[in-house]
Amino acid sequence: MHRDEPYYADDTKGVHFEVCVDGLPVQAYVAGAVLARAYGPMAPGSDCVAAYLANQAPIDSVVMRRVRAEGRDTVLLRLTDLT
Repeated sequence: MHRDEPYYADDTKGVHFEVCVDGLPVQAYVAGAVLARAYGPMAPGSDCVAAYLANQAPIDSVVMRRVRAEGRDTVLLRLTDLT
């Protein structure tokens, strides 16, 4: 796995991923529970990564907007970001 590939982490129960914003990588995270509430029931792990990948464009757009408004810190996505 490359560092910039999305992955599910058991300890945080969510998907960690990177988004390139204005030419620089930004770390982001979305909890599996948030993905499930936004996109329907799923099992932890590969289902969460698949949900992120299936909705990558709108999720990454939220990260870009949040970075431009709030700064380059790691972005923790909320349910309100996805609905």
